[in-house]
Amino acid sequence: MSGFTVVAHADWSGARTGAAAKRQVAVARREGHVWRLAAPEPVGDPAVLAPRLHALADGGAALLALDVPIGLPRRFAEAHLGGFGSFPAWLDALGPASPFLSVAATLDDVSPARPFFPLGAVSGPGLKAGFLARLGLDDAALLRACDRAGRTANGGRIARACGIFWTVGGNQVGKAALSAWAELLVPARREGLRLWPFEGSLAALASAGALGAAEAYPAEGYARLGFSAPSRKRTQAWRKAQAGAIEAWCARHRIVPAPALAALIGDGFGPRPDGEDAFDATVGALAAIAVASGADPEGTPDDPAIRTWEGWMLGRADQPA
Repeated sequence: MSGFTVVAHADWSGARTGAAAKRQVAVARREGHVWRLAAPEPVGDPAVLAPRLHALADGGAALLALDVPIGLPRRFAEAHLGGFGSFPAWLDALGPASPFLSVAATLDDVSPARPFFPLGAVSGPGLKAGFLARLGLDDAALLRACDRAGRTANGGRIARACGIFWTVGGNQVGKAALSAWAELLVPARREGLRLWPFEGSLAALASAGALGAAEAYPAEGYARLGFSAPSRKRTQAWRKAQAGAIEAWCARHRIVPAPALAALIGDGFGPRPDGEDAFDATVGALAAIAVASGADPEGTPDDPAIRTWEGWMLGRADQPA
C-alpha cells in the first residue's frame, strides 16, 4: 500500500497573460486501497497550495507533482553554482530579490546570475549564439538528462524538451519554472517541503506528516496511459477519444473519479481549447498515483548529478545516454 494519503498534480503556466487562470490542480485522496480523484480546480494562491495538501493529508504524507522543471543542468551548476552543493541547497539560499528569478530583458543583461532570457519576443541574427556565449556554454549543456528525447517503459516516445533558460516559444518552460520556484517551492521549503529525488526516494518522502514535491511531465503520462498519437490536446475530440484509456487506467490502479470528473472525461473536458489545462492536471495525477502507489517505477537513474542538481521526471523509466 502507498505511504501517501494524498497525491496531486498541478498543471502550471508561466508568467504570461492569464497564467493564474490556466493553473489547474487535480487532487486524489487514498481511502484504504482506493484513490478518489476530484475534478481539477484552479490552483489559486500558490503559497497556500502546499499547506492545503498537507492539511488534507490529515497526518499522512502528501505528494505534489508539478509540470515544471525542478533542477538545473549539471554543466551550468558545475560551472557556476558549485559552492552550494545541490539544487535544494541553492534553492533555499535564493532571496525574493535574486536576479536569478527575473528574466533578462536584453542580451547584455544575460549572465550566469540572470540566465533566463528573453523577457518578450525577440529576433535577430546570432541571438541564440550570443545568449549561449553570455552563459559560457553550448546548447546541449543547457539540457538536463531528462530533457532529452527518450521512451517510456512501455515504448512510448518522449519528445526533447526545451532548454530551461529560454523563455519564448510554444514549448518553453522557463517562465513556468521561475514562477513555481518563487511562488510555491521556496515558501513551502520553509514549511518542510522535501524534493524528490534530491532528498530521497518516494518511500523516504512518505513518512507520516511529510510533504514532498516531484517534477512530472504530462506528455510522459500520455505515453504511459497509451493515448493515441500525435497529441491534439487542444481539441475536445482528441481529448474525448482518450476516455477509454483513462477509464482502463483508473480500473487498473483502483482510482475512482468523482462524478464531476467522470463527466469531464466522457465529454473531452469541454469544447474550449483551454480544456487542455484540466486534462493535463488529470492525466498528471493519474500517472503520479501509479508511481506513488508502487505500481509503476519511480525511474530515477543511478547518476549522482541527477540526484544532486538535475532532478528527474517522476515515472520516466528510460536511462539517459
